[in-house]
Amino acid sequence: MPEHDSSGKPGGFLPAFARRLLLADTPPLSPAERRRSVIGALLGTVLCGLLLYAMPVDGHWIIAPVGGSAIILYALPHSPVAQPWPVIGSYLFATLAALASAALIPFPPLAAAVAVAGGIWLMARFNCIHPPGGALALLLVLDGPRATSQPGLTLGLVALNVAAMLLSAVLVNNFLIGRRYPFSLGLAEGNPHRTRDASSLARIGLTHADLASAVQALDTFVDIQENELVRLYDLAVDHAFNRHVGLSCGDIMARDLVTVRFGTELEKAWSMLRAHKIKALPVVDGFGRLIGILTVADYLRQMDDTTAAGLAIRLQGLLRRTPGTTSDKAEVVGQIMTAQVFAARADTPISELVLRLSDKGLHHIPVLDDTGRVTGMVTQSDLIAALYKRIALSSA
Repeated sequence: MPEHDSSGKPGGFLPAFARRLLLADTPPLSPAERRRSVIGALLGTVLCGLLLYAMPVDGHWIIAPVGGSAIILYALPHSPVAQPWPVIGSYLFATLAALASAALIPFPPLAAAVAVAGGIWLMARFNCIHPPGGALALLLVLDGPRATSQPGLTLGLVALNVAAMLLSAVLVNNFLIGRRYPFSLGLAEGNPHRTRDASSLARIGLTHADLASAVQALDTFVDIQENELVRLYDLAVDHAFNRHVGLSCGDIMARDLVTVRFGTELEKAWSMLRAHKIKALPVVDGFGRLIGILTVADYLRQMDDTTAAGLAIRLQGLLRRTPGTTSDKAEVVGQIMTAQVFAARADTPISELVLRLSDKGLHHIPVLDDTGRVTGMVTQSDLIAALYKRIALSSA
């Protein structure tokens, strides 16, 4: 087992200057991520090999650089160099650079160097950097006459390898080891009000211009997706917020709750919402365990006419109990409640609620104990009041 320093990184036995020179400053993969990477590379390479083996291709049916690409596609699937265009472009430009160098330069060492350098220039120029492309350029130059005598066959072989490799990566990552590939967080999620405004947190967070300026100042290649960098920034801010504020749901939640049961009549539940001047009621079973939540929005979803006049009439009809034993409308809370509820625990840091309450359109978050019983409720008002008091005390 490698020795570790006090931070948990390997190489604790090395002097400080040697650690700075020899060791990466990145955190190691978690055990679960290591397992996914190994299993993904195994299954992906097997699938890629089987696809190529089944095709009528002579010679090297699977080329050596695919092994390097497998490390990137399955251990670093979120990296910009792992996405489809870098893989496709790097293999294409490396092949072209190698064929041109081998054909024009008779001295192999010089041809190999020119092929690698030319491939890097083309990859950088067309924004498709993928390190195994350099290995491919070197391999084709060293292969000599086999590659240059039949350039069409060489290009076809490379294209088949790229197609099989990417198809395998998509299938294995998405369907076998539970990763999203190609990886892209895409456009930022819109706000719950369906307007063009950015979400509440996005309005005060990092922007594309901020990141572009920082990357330009570094003047180097940044091996991380822009959206993922923003996500890392947000997580770091949340962690720092927890460190400085230190509040949890148990510190700010309301404890004297008004709840309803599955069979509570809609009219009674509506009267409770109005009497207590609240907008949500936890729905619990006989043991006090959460089974859903009832909000004003749940009532509104039952009405197809939401005009001012139609709303009053529809609401009266919904709340009125239907006589007899059958009904063609909802009669009790359990028939209109929202069953999928995001809940927290008493020790959940309040920073975890900010995203839910601000960007996900939630206004009330039940707090549960270890048995699933409802012990409290946190609302947007609770969160705003807690933050106001903590900031005010810190400033004082």
